Amino acid sequence: MQVKCFKPIVDKECKVLILGSVPSVISRKVNFYYGNPSNRFWKILSAILGTDFTKMTNEEKTAELLKRHIALYDVFSSCEIKGSLDSDIKNGIINDIPSLICGTNIKTIYITSKKAFDSFVKRYKKHFESIGVSVINLPSTSGANRSRFKTDDALLNEWQKLFTV
Repeated sequence: MQVKCFKPIVDKECKVLILGSVPSVISRKVNFYYGNPSNRFWKILSAILGTDFTKMTNEEKTAELLKRHIALYDVFSSCEIKGSLDSDIKNGIINDIPSLICGTNIKTIYITSKKAFDSFVKRYKKHFESIGVSVINLPSTSGANRSRFKTDDALLNEWQKLFTV
């Protein structure tokens, strides 16, 4: 099945960009980032930022992210995928991230997927190194990553080591 990414959440004041891979099946149904209740993204972000994103509407989440100067998008603009596993991504087309962040204050890009990180670095490593933008791979918040981070606290601890706004 051909899948497309959502529109980016970004404005010129953003200082960091969080990139996922591509919307999951459930995220596509709710038409918003990290929409699967088993995905721990909003729970982890809530703990780090001290704001409960889990109780917010999509519009409230968008406003809160922008208020905190956090942009959100996906590495792949489109791909073929069965289900939601990144390992099933085929023929991925990478978004034009340099154009997206042009004119913003983004100096750090966090990527929440190993496959997306590897694809992104392969395409853009030299570009972002040359303009002084850091690219950091965060552990996936996907429910499929529970074998590595069995508890939310373990995942939160790892994010806290790497993620700063």
